[in-house]
Amino acid sequence: MKETKKKSNKLILLMLLLPLAVVLIAAGCQKREEELYKFVVTSVTKSESVTDSESMPSETTIETETAAPSETTVEETTEETTEETTEETSEETTTKAEVKAETKKTTKTATKAPTKAVKKTTKTTKKTTKAPAKKKKATATPTPKPKYSGYLFVGDSRTVGLDEAVSGVSSIAKVGAGVSYFKSILPEVTKVRGKNVIFNFGVNDRDRYKDYVAVYKSLPKEFIQNNNVIFMSVNPTDGSKYGSWNADIDKFNSYVKKNLPSGIKYLNTNATLKKEGFQTRDGCHYKPVTYKRIAQLTFIFCGDKNKKP
Repeated sequence: MKETKKKSNKLILLMLLLPLAVVLIAAGCQKREEELYKFVVTSVTKSESVTDSESMPSETTIETETAAPSETTVEETTEETTEETTEETSEETTTKAEVKAETKKTTKTATKAPTKAVKKTTKTTKKTTKAPAKKKKATATPTPKPKYSGYLFVGDSRTVGLDEAVSGVSSIAKVGAGVSYFKSILPEVTKVRGKNVIFNFGVNDRDRYKDYVAVYKSLPKEFIQNNNVIFMSVNPTDGSKYGSWNADIDKFNSYVKKNLPSGIKYLNTNATLKKEGFQTRDGCHYKPVTYKRIAQLTFIFCGDKNKKP
């Protein structure tokens, strides 16, 4: 019977202490395992000593006195150890929970930070990768159409030759014409409206420049206001027969230019022909190439650059 009681006591102690050992092992507390192991060993040895003392026949009173406090101490120690272990396990669990919470927070912040950075970088890349602004096509400014259409050349034999060499123009002209002819055709010429009217008299009566200025001043204002009225300079001559005329021609042009009434324009083709050169048939009348050049200079002066003679 005594042996069975010893075994039963041992089993009971082991059953009580095994759950505590499992908890401590699960918590990973190696120190507590060693303390528990020592406690189990000491408790077992104490229980063996108690049982041995019970088996001794002498001094029964002493047995009872010693047995009682041993049981209470075991119970108290077990209660203390259980309380300590539960407190420690609870502390460990709380610390684990806190560690987990902190790790979660750190991981959250660590994950949040790069996402924000990525968002910022994507925003910046969006700004930098904007589609380039479409360049506006350079629209060529159209050349303004001339206000006046059509060309009327009025003059002498040189004007007759220009009308023959150049297409798309009209003329009122006569071979050998001078200031008298000019006066005679004024009623017909002044009826014209909305045209470029070019006068080219003077080569036949170079000394009558004052008379020509008087005719130009007599032109009706209505005629001047409703047309593009132009005085074309008397153009140069060459050769032994007509070459000497150039001095008189320059004097004529200079006087008329200075005294033209307002509204009549001066076209200096004389200077351009001297600079570029010109070709004549007889020293006074030009070849078709020069007539075309004179017409071209007139078209450009009137703002009709695209018109070809």
